Amino acid sequence: MADPVPPPSDLPAPYASPWGQMGDAARAVLASLRLKLRELWRRNREGDLSVPGFWPQGLAPLFWPLLLAALLALALALAGQVGRGLSQAAPQAPGEAAPAAQVQVPAIAAPAQEGPPAMAVQEPMPLPEPEPPPPLELDPLLALLAEDDPDHLIASAHPVPAEARLVLTMAPTYSGLSEASRRRWAERWQQRALALGYERLELVDGRQRLLARRALVGSGMILLDPGDPG
Repeated sequence: MADPVPPPSDLPAPYASPWGQMGDAARAVLASLRLKLRELWRRNREGDLSVPGFWPQGLAPLFWPLLLAALLALALALAGQVGRGLSQAAPQAPGEAAPAAQVQVPAIAAPAQEGPPAMAVQEPMPLPEPEPPPPLELDPLLALLAEDDPDHLIASAHPVPAEARLVLTMAPTYSGLSEASRRRWAERWQQRALALGYERLELVDGRQRLLARRALVGSGMILLDPGDPG
């Protein structure tokens, strides 16, 4: 014959501390989180977690760790900026005195000296400003020849378009050169004159005496003495 079931007791249930229950629940939650993190780590290592379409599939296990590291660095940077702002906005310590305000004292005017009034000094009339000199106008032809005259041996240029002739007035330094140097410069200017459309080139001194001219037969320049009629 089976033992009879005892009737339900009306006595109160055994007392259980709520702090103990809270600790058991916290340990259960931590155990569940640890298992969930291990599962996420395994799925991420296997590339099972979803990643954006632009991310390479071969680097899928690196996406979420890099994203978490970037978010952590951003949070630390923001926390540092907030901390610096709070330190700068901290109220002044009670022992520190506030800087004294600078008070400007108005200057006291000296009393006027009694005596005869001073005579007014008449200022001189301003002189008219001189007009600026006119801008220097360079001869366009001389400016073109200046490219082949670095020593400034040409004093002026006188074209004669009707005769296709160009006359160059030489500076005194040209006569002091050796014959080879004078011939080299004359032939160089002859090539430049031909490029400008002048078939004849003549070199003269300040007295318009002929120093060189183009050869009538062949090419090149003929050098002349100032007294030679040519």
